[in-house]
Amino acid sequence: MKLTLFTAAVFLVALPSSAGVLYEIESSYGGKTSEATIAVEDLNMKMDVATDDQDWNGDMIFHGQNREMLVVNHNNKTYFVIDQEQMKKLAATVNQAMASVEQALAGLPESQRAKMEQMMKSRLPDMGTPREPSVLEKTGASETVNGFDCAVYEVWRSGVRERELCVTDWDNVAGGSEVADVFYEMGEFMAEMLDSLPKMGGGKSLGDATYEHLKEMNGFPVRTREYDDNGRLTGNSTLISSEEADFDPADFEPPKKYKRQDLMKGMK
Repeated sequence: MKLTLFTAAVFLVALPSSAGVLYEIESSYGGKTSEATIAVEDLNMKMDVATDDQDWNGDMIFHGQNREMLVVNHNNKTYFVIDQEQMKKLAATVNQAMASVEQALAGLPESQRAKMEQMMKSRLPDMGTPREPSVLEKTGASETVNGFDCAVYEVWRSGVRERELCVTDWDNVAGGSEVADVFYEMGEFMAEMLDSLPKMGGGKSLGDATYEHLKEMNGFPVRTREYDDNGRLTGNSTLISSEEADFDPADFEPPKKYKRQDLMKGMK
């Protein structure tokens, strides 16, 4: 499962009220398309996701009150949980693996070590490269996306545009401004999860730039476009519709017969 799924989920969050809301979103990343329905009620959110080739078919459930994310895999009828305790375990495991790699590299002849380090940097571009703080810019442009009037923002880092967002007023989507508080909470949860991973590139976090600017945008991103360092579009997510709906509490839990997996095993 790619972190882009987590990037799509953060834009569609739970309502701190008794009313339920159903969102529909379409995404395209890495040449693969997906459609998702997002059920939102009280402090709970569930996103159903299926890619066009069905290599991933599952749910992502956020429990705001417990500050945990459940990732449900319908293909093998399992799920795993991400919370603060699991984040610490994951970080410790990754740190240990990185320390082992560094130790192994230190024992290689200089020529071989340089070759291995170059190969690792090609696969992990941020490794060894300091990440500058990102900057949110309001372009002044406005558009209408699937009937939602929105203002265009861009996220820049080190002179490179990473992301473009078209943001509509809270009142233009179902749930209105009531969505905002848990929207921010979800963003904080995602940022904490990513920040718990090892620091690379001069001690900078691997956290996604989107989460650094949620409150600055003060609205609902109805379209998000992602770009690579060469300015090429790599993916996008678009809100298709939002409407009120009724849900059962069981809708925000894994099916009873599904088995819980260890986090590390579930992410393989």
